[in-house]
Amino acid sequence: MKHLFIKLSAAIILLTVFSFLSFGADKYTLEYKLEKGKTFKNSTTVDMIAEMDAMGQVIKFGVISETVHQFVVIGQSNDVFDMQLSFLKMKIEMDNPMMPIKFDSESPGSTGYDFKTIFGTPIDVQLSKTGKVVSVKGVEKLVEKSEIITNEQIKQLVGSQFTEQVIKTSIEQSTNYFPGKPVEIGESWDVVTTAFSNGIDIIIKSKFTLKQVKDNVVTLESKGTLSTPEGGAIMNAQGMDLKVSMKGENSGTILVDLKTGWIIRSEISQKNTQDIEVMGQTMQQQMEVKTIVVSE
Repeated sequence: MKHLFIKLSAAIILLTVFSFLSFGADKYTLEYKLEKGKTFKNSTTVDMIAEMDAMGQVIKFGVISETVHQFVVIGQSNDVFDMQLSFLKMKIEMDNPMMPIKFDSESPGSTGYDFKTIFGTPIDVQLSKTGKVVSVKGVEKLVEKSEIITNEQIKQLVGSQFTEQVIKTSIEQSTNYFPGKPVEIGESWDVVTTAFSNGIDIIIKSKFTLKQVKDNVVTLESKGTLSTPEGGAIMNAQGMDLKVSMKGENSGTILVDLKTGWIIRSEISQKNTQDIEVMGQTMQQQMEVKTIVVSE
């Protein structure tokens, strides 16, 4: 009986301690706390390797890109921040045996075009405290400036980046991770977004977990899936309609400044498989993508 009493007492003490720790656990409000006049720069590097089985012919290619965005906070209305976004520079290198491309906005080379008239031109963006893009305005200024590029490949490459949907997607890659409520260490939450890539919608379902808060740096772990809408999506390429079905998964780590909510660094790895139907034939493409975002 004495031993039973000791065990019960120990269990009660442990439960009491656990209850106290649970009740007293710190909760953190993760959201944007941005001041008017502040400037942030994000450098996004994407390294992609793909392998396509095109009717028995295996084609391997890769793409490495780097884009630097500048965000200037110009005001706030309730829970929405008014910001000016500028593309500062862009580099793309496509190692494709069928269509190799090299582009550097800071080295126009044979294009004979000064890209400074495009890169640095601000557009208006509204960003909510919870990291969602409310609006993108002024994209037509970038489109108009890019129209005078004489190199058709470069024009298409640069112009494809200047749509509201693509810009919204690129911003939310490094902003849309907030829970919308105070959370404690170890707590998880779900975020569902729709990205726009290569003319198709991609549904991204992510689960974020608050792993650590140290020296005002928040560490988030991310795991999720990505897929096209049910039934696939239609993409137009060179006048042909292609039906694309995609399934994949991603995971990574995100570091966030607790004081501002702005990203410090994120590293996300993704693997996906795409089935592409064209002219009655189906091709399969395997893709691995690593995206690193660093705040300068």
